[in-house]
Amino acid sequence: MRTVDAAGLPIGDGHPPRIMGVVNLSPESPYDPSVFEDPAAAATYAEGLVDEGADIVDVGLESANKRFAVETADWELDRLDLAVETLERVDRDAVWSLETRYAAVADAALDRGFDMVNDIGGFADPEMPAVCEAHDAAVVKMAGAGDLGRPGALASVDAIYDALADGLTEKTIVDPAFGGWTEAKTLADDRETFRRLAAFREFGQPVLVSINRKNFLKDLVGRDTEGALPASLAATALAVERGVHVVRTHDVAATRDAALVGYELGRRREGMAAGDEAGAMSDAPDATRG
Repeated sequence: MRTVDAAGLPIGDGHPPRIMGVVNLSPESPYDPSVFEDPAAAATYAEGLVDEGADIVDVGLESANKRFAVETADWELDRLDLAVETLERVDRDAVWSLETRYAAVADAALDRGFDMVNDIGGFADPEMPAVCEAHDAAVVKMAGAGDLGRPGALASVDAIYDALADGLTEKTIVDPAFGGWTEAKTLADDRETFRRLAAFREFGQPVLVSINRKNFLKDLVGRDTEGALPASLAATALAVERGVHVVRTHDVAATRDAALVGYELGRRREGMAAGDEAGAMSDAPDATRG
């Protein structure tokens, strides 16, 4: 398993689970407490995330919700000043990530102080890997169908697995894209992806999950978004026990605690027996691949 250095933060086996907090600079984003259009307010919120235990702060310029039209790279570049000003106002030590699907936006952000990229397009922009490699930057590749306008538009575990198999840089973190990115994807699909999380370790790259208050968990326990935190925390501990390295969340303090429980009391991946690792890999969509 490769360890990825994200601006000095080691991510991988043998290191504690990393927590990625979220700041949204898009008014369309669905989680109101994290949405800001004023850099001063966004910076204060980001400092709170770090104080609660966030190792990484992920800044979104636009909502990735499929109900909204996809903005252009030029639109994101126009909003990048807000993100940069937010970063510059924060007096805390954290790794700064920009969520985008465009290589040009990633390039500009990395030039202006960001440390890593969260690519929700899954390298649909073919220049993204090269841009991140040129900056020696870590990059999250969220599984996608190769379409800039339809991030995460996959349903089956096999399709998600195949989408993550190619084009990985030495500093890529893989994300199996939980959530309703497409109408074809069911809650059962998300649950099956979660059950087989260990399979995504087969790529030899760190794994990130974004499962905070997701529908497949709310449905299991019969809770709305407000009541779904306990289910999210239980899933976080299980995900880390299954070998996940980064958890993206709006509930930083509680998620950090759940992740540490999963890490310290679960199977410590650096100490797994070879047979245990082989057993985990047998859940891969095709264990004979590669």
